[in-house]
Amino acid sequence: MADPAECTIKVMCRFRPLNSSEVTRGDRYIPKFQGEDTIVIGGKPYMFDRVLQPNTSQEQVYNTCAQRIVKDVLDGYNGTIFAYGQTSSGKTHTMEGNLHDTDSMGIIPRIVQDIFNYIYSMDENLEFHIKVSYFEIYLDKIRDLLDVSKTNLSVHEDKNRVPYVKGCTERFVCSPEEVMDTIDEGKSNRHVAVTNMNEHSSRSPQYLPDKCQTGKHADGAETQRQTLPGGPGWQRKGQQNWSRRSRAGRSQEHQQVSVVPGKRHLGSG
Repeated sequence: MADPAECTIKVMCRFRPLNSSEVTRGDRYIPKFQGEDTIVIGGKPYMFDRVLQPNTSQEQVYNTCAQRIVKDVLDGYNGTIFAYGQTSSGKTHTMEGNLHDTDSMGIIPRIVQDIFNYIYSMDENLEFHIKVSYFEIYLDKIRDLLDVSKTNLSVHEDKNRVPYVKGCTERFVCSPEEVMDTIDEGKSNRHVAVTNMNEHSSRSPQYLPDKCQTGKHADGAETQRQTLPGGPGWQRKGQQNWSRRSRAGRSQEHQQVSVVPGKRHLGSG
């Protein structure tokens, strides 16, 4: 676990790069930057834990804002990354970026990469079964983005008081690329609208729950749950008997797959 001083709530202020339209118009940044933690607007200074200037790369943003939290989460602690700002301030650019480009991908795809790298480095006797869901809250209704016929899902709590969305589609995934493909599929079903500031402004918050089960053959298995709305937050659940999970065959909709540590190709469980 990191030093307690490194585990408090921190507020980072990120200024995204100008987009092509802004560059064409000749737009300029109003704030003035002082050091690594202060911006000045209209002569008034504003201080943050860290200010990320427009020339900060996506990798630097991840290393500064998320990497420590992800490491603690993989050690079993809760962590949340929350992106907040007005339309076109750079929330999607920061959290998603280009999902399939190494340089411009945002925090979420980098978290996914780190999780799978962590799995690949584990004991080869372990198995990981990973599945994801993808839904949005639009007009106070939960809508499954992987099955648009499910438009009014409800939230429940399991026996450990961990909330979940009942009836949402779950996809087994076995690589970062499959997670990105799932996000792409879900994004195509999201509610968006054109605004004066953003051509593809989302009209709803999106959530990407990621469930990861680990097991050592018939031994007990620990289940973890990850949620990526504006950012990730894990919660540790109780122990489950690994033998309850079928290690071969198909679920109702998808073949169950196992991620094998030390190997970057995956097969049916």
